[in-house]
Amino acid sequence: MQEAGSKAEWPRYLGVIVSDRIAFVRYDPRTDAWILRGPYEIRREVVVKLVEALRGLRRKPLDVEHLLRDFGPKSQHTVKLVRALYNKVVRLEEGSRAKLLFNDWARLFRQATGYRPEELEELPELAREYGISGAVNYDALIFSVHTYYALLLKLIAAEIVYLYGGGKFYRSYIAELDDAYSRRGLEGLKEALQDLESGGVFKKLMNIENFLEGDYFSWYLDVLDDELADLIAELARRLADYEVATPQLEPEFARDLLKRLYQNLVPSDLRHRLGEYYTPDWLASYLLDEVGLSLENLLRMGEEDPLKPLELRVLDPACGSGTFLVLYISRLRRYAEEHFLQDTLVSYVLNNVVGFDLNPLAVLTARTNYLMAVADLLTYATGSIEIPVYLADSIMVERRTSLVGNVYVLRTSAGDFEVPVSIVERGLLASILAEVARCLESRYSVEDFKRRLESAYKLNSGELSALAELYRKLLRLEEEGKNRVWVAVIRNAFAPILKGRFDYVVGNPPWVNWENLPEAYREASRPLWNLYGMSKVISIG
Repeated sequence: MQEAGSKAEWPRYLGVIVSDRIAFVRYDPRTDAWILRGPYEIRREVVVKLVEALRGLRRKPLDVEHLLRDFGPKSQHTVKLVRALYNKVVRLEEGSRAKLLFNDWARLFRQATGYRPEELEELPELAREYGISGAVNYDALIFSVHTYYALLLKLIAAEIVYLYGGGKFYRSYIAELDDAYSRRGLEGLKEALQDLESGGVFKKLMNIENFLEGDYFSWYLDVLDDELADLIAELARRLADYEVATPQLEPEFARDLLKRLYQNLVPSDLRHRLGEYYTPDWLASYLLDEVGLSLENLLRMGEEDPLKPLELRVLDPACGSGTFLVLYISRLRRYAEEHFLQDTLVSYVLNNVVGFDLNPLAVLTARTNYLMAVADLLTYATGSIEIPVYLADSIMVERRTSLVGNVYVLRTSAGDFEVPVSIVERGLLASILAEVARCLESRYSVEDFKRRLESAYKLNSGELSALAELYRKLLRLEEEGKNRVWVAVIRNAFAPILKGRFDYVVGNPPWVNWENLPEAYREASRPLWNLYGMSKVISIG
């Protein structure tokens, strides 16, 4: 290390050991130790990893310290972009698609956190941090911060799929975004961002169907102008200096960096009042050990049948940023390396390691972390891929009796959507929602939709009537330019019913006081509290 000059330069150097196998060595300044990765068999994905490592030496690592400097609240660019988004939110027209998304985000955010702005004395600090004065709309401000953070996540995720999609590690999504803006200005950037927000980038390059679906934070496209376009293009250019492969190259440095970035974008006192305590890695690791999912236990389970540990189904019912999911996937990867199962691992992970959360931003964060954890393995996956993190209430899907029979009810700011219980129980919901999406895209009439259902499914009159009414509501939203997200929102909401049983449920449950829950949610969940004998404990009668 004489060439390095000083010890401070050591993290910039990469050691590569090659014989019949290959290993990598990096210095970890936190532990003051050299970290060995490998040795690995010399295979295609390892050669890609070597190229990533060499490329990463000339770019900033995707770690917390660097991200906070360029994208945290102390960055002038961050403040300008959040303020620009805020100015757009407070001027949204009533009845517009963007306003509808904002209102529904507010509904979910209150449900997930018990958020009541009138009771939060910490909110003015958030306004000061982003230079907002006067009569502040705090719903709009938090939504703007979330939108900024979500956009950053999407750009990072798009870079990752460009890196690993088809092995084209020399390409850059951000470079193409910048090129679109340079060549065609506002319209070019808007087209590129629309493709991103519709999930097109993820579908085309890695067959990921659900990375971006039903996304509340795509609203800014409806009000995109030159000022906002300039700021978003600058955000992308700043991100172009980073090596997105860092989470694979240096997992010790990069684990859950997105969680830490968000923790700095929102003042800590406010996050704590909202119940946004993110589980530290050491605690999540301890809990995984305690429930029997240590690496040692996995290795022991695999002595008789090497596939048995991979077949375990593990759920985090309130997954937040995905800490438990990512740490458990890391253990499965180490187990698979021991048993030379890397090529079969990803199909088991995608089927068996699942998360739910009510907070739209948490779901996007968890999906991004999940993608980072498995991106280099996705070339082994076949067919369409779902990142198994869903925007859903893990304990309750509201149920009631209507004129057409028993139905599940999903309440949104766009109205109530009802689905017959029998359709869900017969396993037809996923295919029928796919049919709904196809018919909406072609603007089929309600009668045409009913005829298509009658020819494809054996439905009774009550089921057909309920599904026709569901389609009628969605078609109206489509005709008003307000749809796009709602089919995905419905699909996600039913994930707790559709995803089956699990062997382990592990996580850090959310805590929101009963009295802080929205009144409609308290009433809808009352039977559940009664069922488990909790009503008297919290005096809800």
